Amino acid sequence: MLVGLALLAMRGAGTFLVVADPLPARADVIVVLAGSVPDRALEAARLWKAGVAPRIVTTRTRLHPAEDTLRALGVHLEEEHERLGRALAGLGVPADALTVLPTRADSTVSEASVIARWACGHDLRTLVVVTSPAHTRRARLILRRLLPAETEIAVVATPDDPFPAAAWWRDRRAAKYVLREWEKLAHYWLRERGRLAPCAGVTPGS
Repeated sequence: MLVGLALLAMRGAGTFLVVADPLPARADVIVVLAGSVPDRALEAARLWKAGVAPRIVTTRTRLHPAEDTLRALGVHLEEEHERLGRALAGLGVPADALTVLPTRADSTVSEASVIARWACGHDLRTLVVVTSPAHTRRARLILRRLLPAETEIAVVATPDDPFPAAAWWRDRRAAKYVLREWEKLAHYWLRERGRLAPCAGVTPGS
């Protein structure tokens, strides 16, 4: 019995992380969170081509200190948002349908804050958010906390990410992801949640 309960808990630890919201008939924007570019680009392009929203929005990740040194020496490494833009272009999404927010972020909370400030400043009402399966629950919790209650959020898990939610412990990469996500969820509930304000301090429509 104890073994059975332990197995159920292990399986639940992976499946709990994955959420899937129904898509709205029409959204203001498709938001692609920073992270795995190939699967997120594929899903964002699918949604855009299906007419879910006219625009795709993403952010810039914070540069590693060594990248600044490389740039000073004339060496430019392609950034994540540039890879995403190139992938979307190859999938048929025109450059003028992609908006890259200028403020850099280095975590889900800081990225969600950038998105929330921009969305509130532009009075957006419906956002479709694309991210990897195991990241969906935490991303939704954070964005729901940062966006006004009347803003509709639909979080979409990328189908091209082969995350084994029900048997995550059998895959080394998935196991590391699940354990890290639970650590970050605990940090969110214990520390981050109380510090997040709607619109990240921006007056809607300003």
